[in-house]
Amino acid sequence: MRRIRLLSLIFCLFLIFSCVGCFGFGGNGNGNGDGDDEDDDFTEIEFSDPDCEVLVTEYDNINEITNINTYESEVSINGEGNNREVNNGVIISPYFTVKINDEEVEVYGTRTANGIHSFIYLDVVDTGEDGFNINVEIFGTENSTVFKPKKAKVTVLPESHNIETSLNRDDKEVRAVIDKTGSFSFVFNEAYAQPLTIVVKEPIDTATLFNGYSVQEVPVGDYSKSNTYQSTLFTNQNTVYKFSKGRYLIDKIQVPSNSIIYLERGAYLELKPSTTGSNTNGIYAYQKNNIKVVGRGLIDYSACCGSSLDGSYSANKGGLSFNGCDGITFSGITVINSMTWTLTFESCKNIQVDDLMFIAYRMYADGVMLSNCVNGIIEDSFIRTGDDAFETKSSGPSSQKTNNILFQNNDAWTDKAVAYGCIYECYNDTRNVTFKNCSVGFANGFWSPHLGCLVIQLGQEFNPGRITENITFENIEIYYSANQAILNCYIGGTGGKGDGAGIIQNIYFKNITAKYNMGKVLNVQTYDNENCFINDLYLDNVKSNGELVTADNIDTLIRDKVVGGYDLSKLHINTQI
Repeated sequence: MRRIRLLSLIFCLFLIFSCVGCFGFGGNGNGNGDGDDEDDDFTEIEFSDPDCEVLVTEYDNINEITNINTYESEVSINGEGNNREVNNGVIISPYFTVKINDEEVEVYGTRTANGIHSFIYLDVVDTGEDGFNINVEIFGTENSTVFKPKKAKVTVLPESHNIETSLNRDDKEVRAVIDKTGSFSFVFNEAYAQPLTIVVKEPIDTATLFNGYSVQEVPVGDYSKSNTYQSTLFTNQNTVYKFSKGRYLIDKIQVPSNSIIYLERGAYLELKPSTTGSNTNGIYAYQKNNIKVVGRGLIDYSACCGSSLDGSYSANKGGLSFNGCDGITFSGITVINSMTWTLTFESCKNIQVDDLMFIAYRMYADGVMLSNCVNGIIEDSFIRTGDDAFETKSSGPSSQKTNNILFQNNDAWTDKAVAYGCIYECYNDTRNVTFKNCSVGFANGFWSPHLGCLVIQLGQEFNPGRITENITFENIEIYYSANQAILNCYIGGTGGKGDGAGIIQNIYFKNITAKYNMGKVLNVQTYDNENCFINDLYLDNVKSNGELVTADNIDTLIRDKVVGGYDLSKLHINTQI
């Protein structure tokens, strides 16, 4: 993502807050107030037998903060994004306390580009015959402002979970019953202020996972110094390297073939800049096979520095990086405050990614990125990011080209960029990528026409022969989008400027619903008409603001910036429903 001019940013933010304030959006929860505004239909949800055991991920030595405004404001410096190091990456949530099945649990929070996002990560063991019920009670603290509106509402995203809630404004309490696994984001008054995400998963079967491996305990300690960092450059195969509950200081972790990096529930890995001065990756493997990074631990990048917009400082830590590997699993990890492409796979095969929670605000903090990879599944994860969330790229010449990648059952919030797509650094061909049964919470990438919720973009690399084709976006629910368009097929540079080249064709948008869309439905844009070609696009059962996109109304819902105009005969609407 490139430079955002300050005046444009201020203007767009004004528009966003104006839109959020003006719309009377609906919710799936009840509210009650006082006086004439009281909701006469308010009923409090009754709890039943949970029929489950809940295992809560909790961390040691997490601080409370005293000045919320100062903490939240540290995401920017002089109106520009702050990619420098910060303190207290994870804090005790200043906005909520929570009871799970009548037991109080720790609620954490971290910075985003738009305030503090609170979170909890749970594992549930089903002990009943008819499924489980997690009884959730959320209480607002004295700092919480979301209960103040007389018609305060709560909505659980994605709405397809159909989680019923009750909200008692006077007691500042929300009740809900969660009866399935997934991510459940409680949002208030149809805005993104002070959200709480509860992630619910099934516990890891360590007996099965560790079977056939020896287990090497990694003692809690400091592995970031010049005389200690070598201790986490692991080399033994057929070994589980187990990080226990507690706080570790880490420079880098090397993953050998046929090994498992296991982060126990409550393990907290604080990544540090390398004492050698090199920009090392936090966890990495190069040309290794059958490797796993698994657990319920947390990786915190807050002490590391990303690249600046003006070149006054540069990145001192890389991402969680796998290059040329075959057979990779990355599962169950929470990552906070990344300042670089977070989880990246370059020229890899046979990839399994699931059950992640990433929250970040800094520029370049893309979530999960696969470049020139084949045979990958990325599923059941929640990402809120200051850049792109779930994506493929082809970031350089490679004999292996992106093919057969599936993103499913994921939830994305994007404060600045793209939720799902095949995007930007696209040197090679990309084929057969599917985004299915996914959701978008709030998408605020309003500053450039090359962004959106579901995006195909050929940018940066000028390669006229490259083709992106047979890409499917299916069963996607979008709650709120401030993007210039929710769907985008774009050939050109970032910010609506710069050259691009290539061919986009056979892109399928099926069963897409945008509940609150502030922009167009579709953007099509090219840099020229000699090296840029957007061919057949398919829109089937696409709805925006309650309106079905049809051949009769598409003229009002499309932003056509194709040089010479887009040939609408290549746009196929409702031909497969």
